[in-house]
Amino acid sequence: MMRFSSSSAPTSRLNVRWRRPAVWMALLAVATLSLTGCDLFGSNDDTRQITTDVVIANSGNFSAQDGSLTLYSPSDSTATLNDINVAFINSLALHNDRLFVVDNTQADNAGRITTFDTDQFGPIGQISNPRPPRYIAFPSADKGYVSNLSRFDENFNPKPSTVSVVDLNNNSVTERIDVGRSPQGIGVAAGKAFVANAADGTLSVLDADADTVNTTLSFSGCAGPKSVFVDAENDVAVVCQGGAEQSSTVLFLNPIEETIKDRVALGAPIGSANGSQSAYYSEGAEELYAISGSGAFGSGTGEIFRVNTDTNALDSSFTVPQDDGLIGITAVGYDDVTQDLYVTRLPIGDAGGPLFSADGTALVLDRSGNEVTRFETGNSPGHISFLRDEQ
Repeated sequence: MMRFSSSSAPTSRLNVRWRRPAVWMALLAVATLSLTGCDLFGSNDDTRQITTDVVIANSGNFSAQDGSLTLYSPSDSTATLNDINVAFINSLALHNDRLFVVDNTQADNAGRITTFDTDQFGPIGQISNPRPPRYIAFPSADKGYVSNLSRFDENFNPKPSTVSVVDLNNNSVTERIDVGRSPQGIGVAAGKAFVANAADGTLSVLDADADTVNTTLSFSGCAGPKSVFVDAENDVAVVCQGGAEQSSTVLFLNPIEETIKDRVALGAPIGSANGSQSAYYSEGAEELYAISGSGAFGSGTGEIFRVNTDTNALDSSFTVPQDDGLIGITAVGYDDVTQDLYVTRLPIGDAGGPLFSADGTALVLDRSGNEVTRFETGNSPGHISFLRDEQ
């Protein structure tokens, strides 16, 4: 940004210049650009992103249907609990300056997606969904895809399930697409939507224009695919959570050819202590974070894995700081503006396991995994997102 200083030339010389119309006009134009924060080449050096709020979805107690949001302000380190009148929250998503809260309702074994403005968090609209929804993705500005929880047969095996097609203009479900069992995360790239079918170990590839299934992909070494992201190179990153027989892996797929470009092995099973957000992709940092957080059930290690999605390689891993009063990890998110990592945890109950009916705790960590600060969340924190602004 260009600025003027009154000491840059003698007063007499400046007076001469102000009497020359061409020079006067040029100086006026430059001064105008200076006041708007721009230089002569059209750049805006003073414009920068800030994180206005860290949004934590508190799933709540399922029987109480009391989901809420905790808003944390990094600028003054304050946390505020907001009752937004929703049921059990499964996930959050940001789209077109709106926050989409995905929750399922116990009474009718269905769900809904409620939208809120990102300034005052006032409700904008609500979409009724015939099945409990898990995640929402956006193949276009006015259309959403919602993965739905599977129903179970008499042996408690999940049946084939669906993805709801949502018209965002009139807040309605227009149709449902049959996919595999227990669909979870959805990533959209190259005119396609890649749906992770966790119980089948497959990906349903949808035509995002025709709303039909083109192919069903199956890859060896990908047990329990759950989270799906599209990185800066337009690769589709699939987090395969692993299990007793297979280790966790991140697959990087070419969305056009639908083939594996790279495979990154992680050193522990991936999962959340309450079955919620187990991975997060930071577009600004080009990094993917995955948690081995389900230590409450004997399979997690309490580790956090950082994957560089530019080089498609494991960058580092570290163990979340230990605390005698906390157990498991329930959600993860990375703020590439402040370079802080957020993880949420549950309190320990009387029996030594996680307590799902009390407020949780969010830890703010630096890039090495050291605790910077912490704050209280609502009941059973389960998803982390970030609101940005420009100054």
